[in-house]
Amino acid sequence: MNRMHPQTLLFVLLGAVPVVVAGCGVVAFLLMRAGYSVVVWALLPFLASLLAVAAIAFLLSRAARSDRGHDRGRDGRGT
Repeated sequence: MNRMHPQTLLFVLLGAVPVVVAGCGVVAFLLMRAGYSVVVWALLPFLASLLAVAAIAFLLSRAARSDRGHDRGRDGRGT
């Protein structure tokens, strides 16, 4: 079968978070250099990174949860 383990999804999340944060850092720097106010270049990328990481975590948790039912034993209790 073609199943993905929850640990693999965790490593995907751990790899995606620094990429999202670095991208938002670049956007914040570009907004600062463009002359926007502190509220825009400091708060907007920070909130965008929080939302992006939360969305990625939600999608990966759904993927991990959908595979969990296939790993149960014969008695159906997961033992």
